[in-house]
Amino acid sequence: MKINTDAWLTMVEQVTDKTVSLLEKKLQRALAGKALAENLLESKSRSLYKSNDELSNAIKSLKSQEAQLIQQEKMASLGQLSAGIAHELNTPAGYARSNIETLKMYLVTLLAYQKDLENMVSDEQDMLDLKSSYDVAIIQEDIPALMNESICGLNKIASIVSELRNYTHVDNEEMELEDLNLVLDQAINLAHSSFKHHAVLDTNLSQLPKLLCNPNRLCQVFVNLLVNAGQATDKNGKIMITSSYDDNYIRCTVEDNGAGISQANMRNIFDPFFTTKPVGKGTGLGLSISYKIIEQHNGHITVDSEEGSGTTFIITLPRTTE
Repeated sequence: MKINTDAWLTMVEQVTDKTVSLLEKKLQRALAGKALAENLLESKSRSLYKSNDELSNAIKSLKSQEAQLIQQEKMASLGQLSAGIAHELNTPAGYARSNIETLKMYLVTLLAYQKDLENMVSDEQDMLDLKSSYDVAIIQEDIPALMNESICGLNKIASIVSELRNYTHVDNEEMELEDLNLVLDQAINLAHSSFKHHAVLDTNLSQLPKLLCNPNRLCQVFVNLLVNAGQATDKNGKIMITSSYDDNYIRCTVEDNGAGISQANMRNIFDPFFTTKPVGKGTGLGLSISYKIIEQHNGHITVDSEEGSGTTFIITLPRTTE
């Protein structure tokens, strides 16, 4: 069989041209698809960047709102404590003022005594009679006690004012090493006036290792728990605070012998705006914010209560020092 070379070559060329043309079309479609994919990817990237930026702004806004909410609750609790704190300040200020007025009279007496002493004759009996007439011995004995009591009162005022200033200060997010017992002491000084007339406070604080924490926020938690315990108790109430630790955790309990919490309410006590208190007695945010603060410290807060038998809050914080 004789093969027509020219026809064969022509046929091969035609097939080749068709193949090349087909490949070119496929390549063009592939390039177009690649360009479309790149455009789509770029569009999606822009959209994702925009969404991420919006989410970042939303998170910043939420953090700002959360900080404002915590500060508002702090000020609200301070408002509830203000009457008692004013009394706490007024008592040491009162006896310090009274002592200073007495010291002023003593000083006038001593100056008059000194003047008469300089003018008197050098007779020992006359001098003793003069000293007795001015009650100098009593004054000399009383002055150191009055001064010490006044200094204690003024120091107490300074301490309460300092704790109020620290408590109302807007928090930053920085953590620091602090003794949790010092935080408890600050919370007790702030909250004690709200229950001291009807409940006895008992503390059993173990020596603790320092904890990496935000002391001001933890103080807010304990103030909330102490105020709640005081409101839950009536006459002959008892509130107990204990602290302890082991190899992994530091624990603190706040226990009272008050009215307790019903099982129906136990499910909701950490919910925002949930409260069983009368209007004006609470915002319903104290326990919710306390739960959030403990959560931010990677700890947890639990409650054990029975209606009519008191309530115990247990706070557990990990011993993180780094």
